[in-house]
Amino acid sequence: MKRTTCARILGITIALTLTGCSGLPSVSDKSADTVINTDYVSVGSHLTVHNTDERLTLLSNMDTLSADGLYYASWTAGSAEPYENTDGDTIDLYDAQLYLLLGEYKNADAAEKNMADWLAAGQSNYDVTAEDTVTYGGQTYTMITYNFINRENPYAQGVSAFGVYENCAICVELTCQEEYGEDLQEMLTTFLNGCSYQ
Repeated sequence: MKRTTCARILGITIALTLTGCSGLPSVSDKSADTVINTDYVSVGSHLTVHNTDERLTLLSNMDTLSADGLYYASWTAGSAEPYENTDGDTIDLYDAQLYLLLGEYKNADAAEKNMADWLAAGQSNYDVTAEDTVTYGGQTYTMITYNFINRENPYAQGVSAFGVYENCAICVELTCQEEYGEDLQEMLTTFLNGCSYQ
């Protein structure tokens, strides 16, 4: 099943049952409008991503839930191959995929609470092997490194960052298949260094 923490949050929110960063029903990137890969991507009204990593290609940038203050974007690495998930849907499976979820809330307390819920969901749904507080691009995040517990998930491992900027909560996940040879932490660090908030 191709469901990561950020993707699960989006589905749960759609169902109005937000339980954290990891729990959404499947939200396929195929349903998103075709996007043009560009170095600069705006996500919500406070975040701009300057992607300098040539390994990552923009796949989707959705503001479908902008009325609820949620914005979602994803990038892929490697080539796609067809994969049938446990729902029987055939999806494109990449060597690695990066998911970004940004929630804009009424105040900083609400952003803190949502970010804490997302982090707690990640900690309970994954086999976490490391957790650190890091600062990239002037923004502080809690970063977790983990293996997937669910053996039906085609991705084997990942690294996620959770943070708060003013009234915004952010979850960024980078997951990969077992044979993917790149350094996930280095890739996510490069990505986060390209994130600017205003």
